Amino acid sequence: MGTDMHYSPNDTGGGQGHKADVRNWRELSGFSELYDYWNSGREAGDLPRADKFDLLALTQWLPNIMLLDIVARDNVIARFAGTAMVDRIGFDFTRENVLTNQSDVSRERVINAYEAIISKPCGMVARYANHYSSGRSGIVTTIYLPLKAPASGNARIVGMVCREEDAGYAAPIERTQAGTDIQSAEWIDLGFGVPPEKP
Repeated sequence: MGTDMHYSPNDTGGGQGHKADVRNWRELSGFSELYDYWNSGREAGDLPRADKFDLLALTQWLPNIMLLDIVARDNVIARFAGTAMVDRIGFDFTRENVLTNQSDVSRERVINAYEAIISKPCGMVARYANHYSSGRSGIVTTIYLPLKAPASGNARIVGMVCREEDAGYAAPIERTQAGTDIQSAEWIDLGFGVPPEKP
């Protein structure tokens, strides 16, 4: 997986374009707004509480937001899936285990990343390809931020997707496969450090 490269929320990646480098994630539509709202909910430096995180404060970006419930290492349930995401994926994956639609080539890597986001805790930004059921492939960038578990419940991750570009066509498939090609991924240091290995 390589040695760690990580960035603070203010790092813009030296001006490189986001299609080649995820480090300037703050330039992507809605990512700064999500991070700033997330950061405003921190109490004494701790993570924002999941039960106080109001998605309606991010109404403009809701179509591209998801809220994940980390039930177990191999069971990550979508509590909320924005309409734009549902349209691209081709079905409403709310209340489903999102790992069932993860490509075989990236599933274990994604499981490890979700686990690290919650346990460290830290954020992550990743650029990857999805193979949609229509046969179309698309490149997206997603930011993931951890939320503190409510008193009786599971830790959660809030994510936002920025659609970037089409990446060609292949044969149609029965269900969309996410993460068929992870092109770039980096941790975001939220003040607790980051894992020693790249995501």
